[in-house]
Amino acid sequence: MQDGHPIAYESRKLNETERRYTVQEKEMTAIIHCLRVWRHYLLGARFIVKTDNIATSYFQSQKKLSPKQARWQDFLAEFDYVLEYRPGKANVVADALSRKSELASISTVLGDLPTRIKEGLGHDPVAKELVKLAEQGKTRQFWLEDGLLYTQGRRLYVPKWEDLRKDLIRECHDTKWAGHPGQKRTRALLESSYFWPQMRDQVELYVKTCLVCQQDKVENKQPAGLLEPLPTSEHPWDSITLDFISSLPKSDGFGSIMVVIDRFSKYGTFIPCPKDCTAEEAARLFFKNVVKYWGLPKHIISDRDPRFTGRLWTELFKLLGSELHFSTSFHPQTDGQTERVNSLLECYLRHFVSANQRDWARLLDVAQFSYNLQRSEATGKSPFEIVMGQQPITPHTFHHDFGKGPSPAATQMVQSWGEHLDMARSQLAKAQKRMKKWADAKRRQREYSIGDKVLIKLLPQQFKAFRGVHKGLIRKYEGPFQIIARVGKVSYRLDLPTTLKIHPTFHVSMLKPYHPDDHDESRGYSHRAPPVVTTSFDKEVEEVLSKRVVRRRGVQPSTQYLIKWKGLPETEASWETQEDLWQFPELLHQFEATRASAK
Repeated sequence: MQDGHPIAYESRKLNETERRYTVQEKEMTAIIHCLRVWRHYLLGARFIVKTDNIATSYFQSQKKLSPKQARWQDFLAEFDYVLEYRPGKANVVADALSRKSELASISTVLGDLPTRIKEGLGHDPVAKELVKLAEQGKTRQFWLEDGLLYTQGRRLYVPKWEDLRKDLIRECHDTKWAGHPGQKRTRALLESSYFWPQMRDQVELYVKTCLVCQQDKVENKQPAGLLEPLPTSEHPWDSITLDFISSLPKSDGFGSIMVVIDRFSKYGTFIPCPKDCTAEEAARLFFKNVVKYWGLPKHIISDRDPRFTGRLWTELFKLLGSELHFSTSFHPQTDGQTERVNSLLECYLRHFVSANQRDWARLLDVAQFSYNLQRSEATGKSPFEIVMGQQPITPHTFHHDFGKGPSPAATQMVQSWGEHLDMARSQLAKAQKRMKKWADAKRRQREYSIGDKVLIKLLPQQFKAFRGVHKGLIRKYEGPFQIIARVGKVSYRLDLPTTLKIHPTFHVSMLKPYHPDDHDESRGYSHRAPPVVTTSFDKEVEEVLSKRVVRRRGVQPSTQYLIKWKGLPETEASWETQEDLWQFPELLHQFEATRASAK
């Protein structure tokens, strides 16, 4: 603009990338485009760029710039300009130009609105009466200008004639520039320029009956339908709810979690499952983790997962006498209790899971303990208290002396609790004595002294080396090993070789006395592989060539020897670990002696 008059217009469409720009970037894109088009007019002259975006007005002093904004500032450096903020209310010229399509649509729909209103004033009885009063000067609320009736706020009176009022409501609600607003906003658009009696009722009725609004808008109201609770269980584990948490990252071979909740005690059981857990596998895990401990439930409530609605699951529990109840379609609130526990479990795992989320399976046990430890708002007690009768011992538990407080009633209540605890402890002590009496009837006493040699019973599943061999062909005991200390009343610490990487303290039930041959000590030496070693060579060693120690992070150093095998060239020599060369102790001893003498 120059001297208040426009001298040029410019516009273009935004491309696909520019449509994703922020508002400030879109404003700057428009400025950059216009300056490139009008560069020959603006170079060497000082000019003002007016914008209704306040962030754009600070672009010249912006400190942190993106690469794109830096390029813009580099282009703008050759111009002498000032960015000036102008509020949107004062920027009516630009706003009108940017909305010319909407103005065109208004004129297309309503045609010549003043002419239609003038014509309608002669057909509306109420309008006729108001015009008459205005002409006689008997009312101050209405007046006539150019044959049109105005009221307070200089609003046009719209007569009740044909569909004039309805067309105006449609224009302020259905069009793109209006955007199907609600009742209040539609009425606000109309009331800014027009007036007629009962406008509010007509607008509410129009918006309420708009099909587009009914199809596209949600109701911001309370959910329909009163709550119909499920029947209350009478005993723990009579009725349970069941659900899956799926699509988890693989952790220790698992990819989902089966969540089982007792509806009476709120006791939760969290079972890790394979990613694609079949109905057969789900049933097996259910029996292993729930039925084995709590028995068969009378009622099982779940969603309509295909695993629960399939023939195997339904027929299995039908034969066992359990009733299956499924939630209605698209209504997970039926099994809302489990859904809530799912949320709590996910929140717990979110607290402690690692960055790669692949250790959640190892957290399930402690997560189950933590959940069952918390007091339920529904029962007023924790699931442990209802199912087990008491809270388990936790790391924060400590002994409390019950003193006298200022309130006798409170002191009496605390002492009562203490008496209940003493009674429970007494009953537990008696139970321990009974169990000890019953167990000792089938046991025998066994004690060892420091220095005695014993054999130990090793479990094959404790060692990775035994994974590739048949468990039935593994030795049941290993040793002999010497006792070096007594730990408590029934445990002993042994002197184990370094190759046996297990804890050296064993319960007396895992030990067996070793009986040596005092007349022939050689019988005490084994010619078989040492404990946990499953490697043996059918070749003979010709020479030990070299030695090295291999060190790796997180693993204990390993001693290796370069072995030249008899009958094979030196190029076929191989590095073998000291443990695997258990068949050739004399050759290793000779190599170490020769190496020591050479030094």
